[in-house]
Amino acid sequence: MTILTGVDRDSIERRDFPIGRRGYDQEAVDAHLRRVADEIETLRVSPQRAPSALSAGTSEQVRAILEAAETGAAELRAEAGREAGEHVARVQQAAGGMLSRLDELECELAGLLDALRRSGERLNEGLAELHRQASDLAPEPVAEEPAPAEPEPEPVAVNGDEAGARLIALNMALSGTPREETARYLAENYSLTNADGLLDDVYARVGQ
Repeated sequence: MTILTGVDRDSIERRDFPIGRRGYDQEAVDAHLRRVADEIETLRVSPQRAPSALSAGTSEQVRAILEAAETGAAELRAEAGREAGEHVARVQQAAGGMLSRLDELECELAGLLDALRRSGERLNEGLAELHRQASDLAPEPVAEEPAPAEPEPEPVAVNGDEAGARLIALNMALSGTPREETARYLAENYSLTNADGLLDDVYARVGQ
């Protein structure tokens, strides 16, 4: 901005103008000239006032913008912290509910196991009682009497009696006596000339 250096208050407020018969109001002209002189004097004394005012206005706007940005950032941080706190609270609440439900399930499971254990004990006791009752009702074993021994054939007094020996051999064969035992008996009690032939004939007749 260029300051008028050739103009001063006296030259602006000079009153030695020629006065015509018809012109402007002298007082109004004087007042206007004083205002112009005041403005020029102010600019001459402080030529940086207008730029300083503009700079001050700009700085004020920048400061307001920065303050608004800082306020918005603070609000965003507060909102984010509030949302994070609410999320953490919800997670903690859900975790607490899950832990509480797990405790309830554990108590129910313990109750079921205890009931099953008691039922198993009662079942074992019932089976033991049935076993005792069955043992009481079972008949006592009867001792078997030994079968009477078959009487051995009395020896024939007359040795060499082939007919008697044959009769004895036939009786022993019919009663199931093995041939070897019959042959031994005949050898001990009879004197036979052909004991083997007699035994062959006897055991052939009984089908042995």
